[in-house]
Amino acid sequence: MKPLKPLHLASAALILFAVTWISGCATRAAPRPIEITPRFLPDVERSARPHKPGQDAPTIALVLGGGGLRGFAHLGVIRALEESGIQPDIVVGTSAGAVVGAAYASGLSPNEIETIARNVKLSSLIDLTVSASGLMRGDNIARWIDTVTSGKRIEAFPRRFGAVATDLRSGQAVLLDNGSPGVAVQASAAVPGVNVPVAYPGGHFVDGGITSLVPVRFARAMGADVVIAVDVYCADSGGDGMGAASVLLRVMRTQSCLIAAPEMAEADVLIAPKIHVSSLSAQDEQEKAIWTGYRAALAALSGIKSRMKAPSPAAREESASSLVSRSNSERTPRRSPPPPATFQGTSRADICPSDADSPPNRCRPSASAT
Repeated sequence: MKPLKPLHLASAALILFAVTWISGCATRAAPRPIEITPRFLPDVERSARPHKPGQDAPTIALVLGGGGLRGFAHLGVIRALEESGIQPDIVVGTSAGAVVGAAYASGLSPNEIETIARNVKLSSLIDLTVSASGLMRGDNIARWIDTVTSGKRIEAFPRRFGAVATDLRSGQAVLLDNGSPGVAVQASAAVPGVNVPVAYPGGHFVDGGITSLVPVRFARAMGADVVIAVDVYCADSGGDGMGAASVLLRVMRTQSCLIAAPEMAEADVLIAPKIHVSSLSAQDEQEKAIWTGYRAALAALSGIKSRMKAPSPAAREESASSLVSRSNSERTPRRSPPPPATFQGTSRADICPSDADSPPNRCRPSASAT
């Protein structure tokens, strides 16, 4: 047997030191008990709350999409909506959108959320672990969210809230709208390969962005008449780097956005600020993201307000019943109820992109009419 060379000994010592250091920093704590029941889309649709007779005001949902640190733009969108008097009844979020959405739905004001976001140390949310399933447990994120939301259960939030995760066994999106908001957000933001999947009695949760990047359909299933969706991930091209990592990230973005596009098109208004991610951990970049989201939301206001003025389903049903009754009594041909307000184009979505280098413009249709 050949003796080990000094270089080999040094390498072995370095590896041993690294393993020891990681083990010391990592946590082996037992998983927290999961007190949350996931619901698949058909389950949510079956339990949707019906409109009450005479209820004219539409039910408004704010849908916040995933996108990592680009989620700072969601703070600007919420501020713009609040300043314009637009109060969502339902908040649904995926990954980063679930983080912001949980704080907002719990009753915190835009100022309070922005203060919390600016002051949190991202390093404090990292909890390394020794696991073949991921590098971080995500328990620190869960505890932080539970603290931010004052220990309330999701059912106690003043606004209806749901975080969207992916059920690893079925490969389907699930809504987490009960129990601990921390666990719901932890599951929604469990990036495969980075975070350990969140275990529950029926399987495991991973990041909701895999199956529902901007969860418009869950918002609609929860009873929303008007869905305001925010996409912070797909509007930016993601750069033109040709390194192996850059190419892989660009391909992953393309795949994710192609999968998400049909669902995003089902929103009534889609706000899509262009967020660059060169150094979003820096405070000035975070402020720029907030401002970009704010301006994009301002540009969308006319589209949002026009949708809010459209008759609610309850009002349309009453109008239809009245027309049928009058038609029968007068023996005249039956007329159809007035159609809901729509936007021109191949979908109902208004895409309102905005960046810091150009003034906000009116919402433009997602595609020209054909």
